[in-house]
Amino acid sequence: MNRSSGPSELHKNFHLDPQSLRAAVLGAVDVLETHLSQLENTPVKPHIDPGTVAAKFAEHAPDQPSDIATLLNIFQNNLLPAVTLWQHPRFFAYYPAATSIPAIVSELLIASLGSVGLQWSANPAATELECVIMDWLLDLLHAPKESSFRHKSKQGGGIIQNTAGEALAAIMVAARVHSHLNAADNSAAAKNISIEDMYWQDSSSLVVYMSDQSHFSGPKAVRVAGMRLHKIPAQKLADGNYGITASQVRQAMEKDRKNGLQPCAVQLNYGSTNTCGYDDLNSFRGFSEQEQVWLHVDAAYAGPALILPEFRERSLLMQEISTSFNFNGSKWFLCGVDSAFLFIKDRQLLKRVFAADGDYMARSDAEQIYNPEFKDWSIPLGRRFRALRIWMVLSYFGRQGLQEFLRKGIEQADAARKKIDASGLLKQIAKTDLGLVCFRLASDDLSKNDLFIKRIEDLSDSGQKFLIYPSVIEGQKFLRLALGGVHTEMKDVDLFLDLCLKAAHDVENGLVQKDS
Repeated sequence: MNRSSGPSELHKNFHLDPQSLRAAVLGAVDVLETHLSQLENTPVKPHIDPGTVAAKFAEHAPDQPSDIATLLNIFQNNLLPAVTLWQHPRFFAYYPAATSIPAIVSELLIASLGSVGLQWSANPAATELECVIMDWLLDLLHAPKESSFRHKSKQGGGIIQNTAGEALAAIMVAARVHSHLNAADNSAAAKNISIEDMYWQDSSSLVVYMSDQSHFSGPKAVRVAGMRLHKIPAQKLADGNYGITASQVRQAMEKDRKNGLQPCAVQLNYGSTNTCGYDDLNSFRGFSEQEQVWLHVDAAYAGPALILPEFRERSLLMQEISTSFNFNGSKWFLCGVDSAFLFIKDRQLLKRVFAADGDYMARSDAEQIYNPEFKDWSIPLGRRFRALRIWMVLSYFGRQGLQEFLRKGIEQADAARKKIDASGLLKQIAKTDLGLVCFRLASDDLSKNDLFIKRIEDLSDSGQKFLIYPSVIEGQKFLRLALGGVHTEMKDVDLFLDLCLKAAHDVENGLVQKDS
């Protein structure tokens, strides 16, 4: 077959040429330098309609190659203006997604190596560094030296996941199989059933319990595992926020057992998404052993703050009661996406579910501290060299730098809480002690509060000054001010709160109409 032309001169050498790479990276850095220098004066959110971005691209993939300079120009002119800017100083929506210089630099190194961590031999540095930094994280969390969550214990360990949702899915599948194995151990008729048979056992009677304030990734994980979900209504606890207690869960379990169902697992919140509420962890001491269920603590957002010395006892309590727990490095820990940390007391609980092998894989040595086959700990086989990013972040900032960053977000939130309480126009709907502030109009008139929320929503939707989304609890709408961004300063918080106070004043004085 004759081709109309030979290989493109532009791309005929597919080697990672160092000089070409250097020029390309410097070009990208120039684009980022311009973007970051203008960030404060750039809209937080693009004001565009669906399809706006797609219309700027050809319907079909290109036939001819482009150079990096052309691609960077397209990125700068067609894509960047359509990006919601999570690193903007007035991005107050969801939870923060704090990244950092070492996290960004590490991604260049990771992509350049192009390593696929299928197993220890596929990248010994990736596996061993992951063991090291996961034990480092336990040091930061005040874990005792003999903790079963440490890789050094040879019992449990930690593994980096893409997201908290992925971690929860893995845990729920493992909890399901664990429940079937426990049932087999207690049944003479089932003792001869193979481990392979446990994977397809009927799980329709197994129940997982969690608060109705749990993030929706929790119920999704239960669905993936093919089990029933029992949501328990959160109540306002003594700390002034929403959570569930052990007695509530026990009552639910008792009712389900009477109906022929089998409790399997409990997912607890340490820092719920909606209001950063904590389930009553203290009431769950001994719960897992007494009820013979898997107990998992989801600390995705609030977990990083446990490295602060004032939260040491909370951290130790979480580790004491849990079979497994997770927290994110991507929200409030400067590690960027994707970095979700999952810890388990007994690695066999994961390995007997996810272990798999093939003749085409390298021979594995007997498992020691630093050569676990992480492909056997979770769903994915291929693994990015994410440990490099976490190592660079932890080493660059150190414990002191990370604590300083966390305290900055808490101090900003404390100042916001104080300003709200002193205003007379606004009020907190739940007490919080980290970087999330939850508030609404002080008036008990719900129609006025709706007007206030609508006014702030309209300002937010324009994307010009800030981005924030409202939520609902116990039927009342409120605003979630999520602090902890790397560029957020107190002036940004004050600007937002001043706009809120003006909106509240206008609503209270009849200056804002329902359809305005």
